[in-house]
Amino acid sequence: MGRYHIQVATGAWLFSGSFNRVQLWLVGEFGEAELELQLRPARGQVEAFEQDISQDLGPLQFLKLRKHHSLVDDAWFCDRITVQGPGAFREATFPCYRWVQGEGVLTLPEGTARLAEESTLDEFQKHRKRELKERQLIYCWSTWKEGLPLTIAADSEKDLPPDMKFHGGKRLNYEWTEKTGLLEMILKRVYTLLNSWDSLEDFDQIFWGPKSTLCEKVHQRWQDDELFGYQFLNGTNPMLLRRSTSLPSRLVLPSGMEELRAQLEKELQNGSLFEADFILLDGIPANVIQGEQQYLAAPLVMLKMEPSGKLLPMVIQIQPPNASYPTPPLFLPSDPPLAWLLAKSWVRNSDFQLQLFQYHVLNTHMLAEVIAVATMRCLPGLHPIFKVHT
Repeated sequence: MGRYHIQVATGAWLFSGSFNRVQLWLVGEFGEAELELQLRPARGQVEAFEQDISQDLGPLQFLKLRKHHSLVDDAWFCDRITVQGPGAFREATFPCYRWVQGEGVLTLPEGTARLAEESTLDEFQKHRKRELKERQLIYCWSTWKEGLPLTIAADSEKDLPPDMKFHGGKRLNYEWTEKTGLLEMILKRVYTLLNSWDSLEDFDQIFWGPKSTLCEKVHQRWQDDELFGYQFLNGTNPMLLRRSTSLPSRLVLPSGMEELRAQLEKELQNGSLFEADFILLDGIPANVIQGEQQYLAAPLVMLKMEPSGKLLPMVIQIQPPNASYPTPPLFLPSDPPLAWLLAKSWVRNSDFQLQLFQYHVLNTHMLAEVIAVATMRCLPGLHPIFKVHT
């Protein structure tokens, strides 16, 4: 018995507030009491209330809430609810961090992280099992492509559970960025439609708009060997570069390239020889886009680290040896400038493909999705790891 101080925090996301009335109950070890509040939560606000309760609830264990609506179910994003009991009772926090929809009663346990064996009360054990059972009906597994990690069962973003979707502000920002990027591409296409591209300098016709210092540096020096080597450590894919411990077996040096072999072996002995091998792309069939066959290379790049710290390419092999080409052609910095530039362009293309599909899509999105779905299906909200992951 005594006075309870309640604070209700609503998310700061767009549309987080609600015009619907919210009803609350406190559930303690000794009893349960409904709070007589007129709560209509506002976005980004923490609303404070005081409530006198005649009965002794004991230490608080759960908080129940229900959102009523008449004509429109106005979803509410509840961050958390904190309750300070009378006397020596410590403040109890009830994390929510989800969308509250419909008129069902949502039960929030007191938010102290604990493992199953640490939940001695039978009510906590029942809540954990009930929570997981409900989540396993919402978060289901699906196979997108054989051989790839499992995904959540959803055909589109609209099919995802509400708590897995972008919040309103982030969704609008994403859609705006997508539309402005598309508009810029269309404008550049119209601007260059009647112009022929006869030289590399003609690419300047589409290089306009806001630019950073680094962007300007790349624009001015994109053909330089120094920037080409720099990108292996500071570009989109710094995961591939390795210090060489021997000359790669796929690097077939034909007769007449004894000087190159000597240079490579010298750098190898000095510990300054590096390699970037895109062999994972070998044998992958290229796509056909709008009726045009695309092409994919699996190059090997040998680089040397100079005392100044510059990483410079020494030789590029576009494809590994095979039955048709047991000695594939090699490209050197001493080749005609456009031939050498073309070889480096193939490397940059392969670098982008490998980074996008292996390190970005597979190792980031798809593996993270497995962890996220497994967390929602297997760990209750009170589990310490669930709190870390979410």
